[in-house]
Amino acid sequence: MDKTLKLSLETVSIKNFATFEDQTINFSGGFNSIVGETGSGKSLILDAIQLLLGARADRKLVRKDSEFATIEATFIGSSESTNRYFDDIGYPTEDDITIKRVIYANGKSKSFLNYQSCPLSALQTFSKKFIDLVGQFENQKLLSNDYQLILLDSYANLKNDVDKYQIYFSKYNDLLNKRDELLELNASRIQREEFVKFQINEIEKLSPEIGEEENLISKKESILNYEKNINALQVMSEIISDGDTNILALIHQCKNLSSQTSHDFSSLLEEIKSNVEQLSYEVSKNIDQEPLDESIDDIIDRLDLYQKLKRKFGGSIEAILEEYENLRKELNELNESEINLHNICAQIEDTKNKAYALAQEIHEKRSKATSKLSQALTKSVRQLKMDGATFDIKIQESQTMGPRGISSLIFMAETNPGEGYFAIKDIASGGELSRILLSLRQILSSNESISVFLFDEIDTGVGGETALAIGKSLYEVSKNSQVIAITHLPQIASFSDKLILVSKSSHNKRTISKVEEITGKNKREVIELMAPLN
Repeated sequence: MDKTLKLSLETVSIKNFATFEDQTINFSGGFNSIVGETGSGKSLILDAIQLLLGARADRKLVRKDSEFATIEATFIGSSESTNRYFDDIGYPTEDDITIKRVIYANGKSKSFLNYQSCPLSALQTFSKKFIDLVGQFENQKLLSNDYQLILLDSYANLKNDVDKYQIYFSKYNDLLNKRDELLELNASRIQREEFVKFQINEIEKLSPEIGEEENLISKKESILNYEKNINALQVMSEIISDGDTNILALIHQCKNLSSQTSHDFSSLLEEIKSNVEQLSYEVSKNIDQEPLDESIDDIIDRLDLYQKLKRKFGGSIEAILEEYENLRKELNELNESEINLHNICAQIEDTKNKAYALAQEIHEKRSKATSKLSQALTKSVRQLKMDGATFDIKIQESQTMGPRGISSLIFMAETNPGEGYFAIKDIASGGELSRILLSLRQILSSNESISVFLFDEIDTGVGGETALAIGKSLYEVSKNSQVIAITHLPQIASFSDKLILVSKSSHNKRTISKVEEITGKNKREVIELMAPLN
């Protein structure tokens, strides 16, 4: 664990939040107790901090007649490691870490991390790494097998081993999903392969090329113009030398008539005849020119095929060619699906074996750590006045791998000597669960990256020497991490480095909660006012 990632909560500013109008709280880096009369607003401070850590906002917490409430916090302890962490999650900082929530009266809210707008998930990611809330409801986590494994792994320094295993386990599940996809694909492979081949053949029949369609349109126009030209020339040829309008025959007739007159038109008629004959020659020569090689029908058929494929594959030649490449790729994949399926099955077996082997190693290390943790936990809870309590953490091996390996835990305890061991979920009260979890926190606090522990109602249902023991335990936790605890017991408050005294008053018919920071010799006066020490 990189201890340079330790942070501590320096300040929390609260505005227009429930009974708080405008308050700023400065915390000590050690043990902070939030104290005050019932209903003064102690728990509201913890509610505000939880909102900063990604909890869902409730518009009812916006102070009456206010448009919005704001909560802002500053964490100190920035280092090269923490800066790198915030760089990695996309919210860089070179100084302190700042978090802000704005909650509007209409129920909407905004979140900010290091002055950047962010989703709640970013705040939740941050809080899970650095902050732990140990409260009345959070105690129930202790009953979760996954949470118990996390605690044991932290105690046994198995985080790196578990991280490595989870990489294998994730890869194993990804391969299983890929195998299932291939099996599904293989079931319909033949039908799909025939369809893909049909479309490939359809495109290959055309063999489209960029620019060819425009060239075909140009050829089509040329052919149509050629036929129109030939038709006109043929009509001209008939007019000149054929049919009823045979111009040459008419000129010859005119020459005969001219010889019967007193006027000599022979020279002029001869010239006209020569010009008409030249015209007839030119027309005949153009009629006899070679036609274009390609058939107009073939060109039109090809253009029609272009239009059909464009409509089918995206509206352009580029889209047809792209679809062709995609179809060729899919056909290759279909052809290789059986090979891929065989390879993936081999990878699944190899990855499973590696993951299972590592899971067994982790299980063996956990097995060795359970007895030590059981002894340490027994010693710790007895110091918290669970006299005679003895813990025995049972570990079992499963043949089925899970996200954290093949181990399952049962936290067993004998709370009354000679009465037998039972799972703590069956015998522990809420107060006992709190003390068990506090004991675990004391044992594990120096091993974790958790920087801030928030304890809510840790003193529920206890008093006297038990309260003193809890206070001492919280103080021990604060040697490695910052502790912020709400308490109504002077025995616990007496161990704190700073008291956050919350009071409530009425002003202009409005209720206002205020905080006062108590340190040094003034602590004693406040603690004595809470209740006489036992």
